Amino acid sequence: MSEECPNDTEQEIQQADAFKKLSELPDDHAHAAVVDYPWQFEIQNRSGRYEYRGNPRGRGEGDRDPDHEDTMFEMADDEAVTGVLAELSRVLVDGAWIIFMADDRFQDVVRNGMRDVTGTIFRRNWAWTPESMGMGYYGRVDHYPIPVATVGETDRYVSDRPTLFRVPRGRQTDYPTGKPIKLYRELLESPVIQEGERLLEPFCGSGPGAAVAAERGLSYWGCDVDVDAVEAARSHFNQDRLAAYADGGNCSLHTGTKQTGGEER
Repeated sequence: MSEECPNDTEQEIQQADAFKKLSELPDDHAHAAVVDYPWQFEIQNRSGRYEYRGNPRGRGEGDRDPDHEDTMFEMADDEAVTGVLAELSRVLVDGAWIIFMADDRFQDVVRNGMRDVTGTIFRRNWAWTPESMGMGYYGRVDHYPIPVATVGETDRYVSDRPTLFRVPRGRQTDYPTGKPIKLYRELLESPVIQEGERLLEPFCGSGPGAAVAAERGLSYWGCDVDVDAVEAARSHFNQDRLAAYADGGNCSLHTGTKQTGGEER
């Protein structure tokens, strides 16, 4: 179940359709959001062939594990980005930051959406470089754009850090499209979000935002339709809340995670 800590921080990781669950959240519910939307891109399997995420995959063709469904990645249409941004502009408080992962093609979709949705203001592009951190697609690209916006005007200006975030070599998760926790730590440094506030991570994947929330005592809501993603996110959260406990932390330890369909754990 979801539990509250003495300072009212709470954490929830759901296995569910993030599009639907975002629409069910109340207004002014959170203080920042990181979105790793399941956009289309080419991937290279172990045989050297390029395929698109969402395509059927045969056994031995690069499935995450032999028992996983034949679709290697779920994907969503570009047109749905506008709806996600509209929901975020409602769910987030005024002045909150929206941080959106992208690639060279998808960044135009995101920027246009940020400009078109009433209530969001496109600020600029940040970027990150994996420095050959992984295999396949991630190993072939030098850097990734990160379009950022705010909900209306903000007094949380970010001016004390570079706009290109460098990540040391080495993936920190086995999840196929996982992002490094180190990247999320830097993206979410104050004043983007302050201790005790709530972070949203729709399409959370392996949950790097959950790890940061555990480290910093943030309230957290994450959601992903993929079972493997939710389990990876829970693992991240549990590992980092134990680290926080060792360092004298408290509230991030007293939490639970929820699945849809009435099953809690």
